[in-house]
Amino acid sequence: MENQMIAELINVLDQENKVYDDILKISKNKTGIIVEGKVAELENIVKLEQALVLQMAKLEGRRESLVDKLSKELKLEPSALSLSELQKHIDSDQAKKLKAVQETMSKTINELKSSNDLNSRLIKNSLDYINFSINILSDAGAGCNNYGNNGQVGDGKKRSFFDVKL
Repeated sequence: MENQMIAELINVLDQENKVYDDILKISKNKTGIIVEGKVAELENIVKLEQALVLQMAKLEGRRESLVDKLSKELKLEPSALSLSELQKHIDSDQAKKLKAVQETMSKTINELKSSNDLNSRLIKNSLDYINFSINILSDAGAGCNNYGNNGQVGDGKKRSFFDVKL
């Protein structure tokens, strides 16, 4: 097996892990911004994330190309060639490097997933609060205690702070 392709794959995976790490740092920073309600800063962070995602897409293309070449060389289907499987077919030094990259990337991705889950819950809570507030304001004064000319309770027109409920 060609050592150069394995070295290039390890390099690409390292670069991908660095991008994931950058996204993780941004995600953790985003948590504070969501809590503080800084919408303009949140928009800027989303733009940074989009740029990193584009960078990741390019790296993924390179990685997939390398996996295709390696799978042909090993006479395996590309979908069957995992990092664990590849480690069985390469020398022990490169297998150790590949395993280390795999473990580091797995740890980073798990942290990123946790951070994104937290941010998602915070945003959902904020939206629920906003909807609750809008409902309270739009339903204000729903009860009416006015009596009509005939001594009966009036028609109970709803008073609202807004003309339209969003």
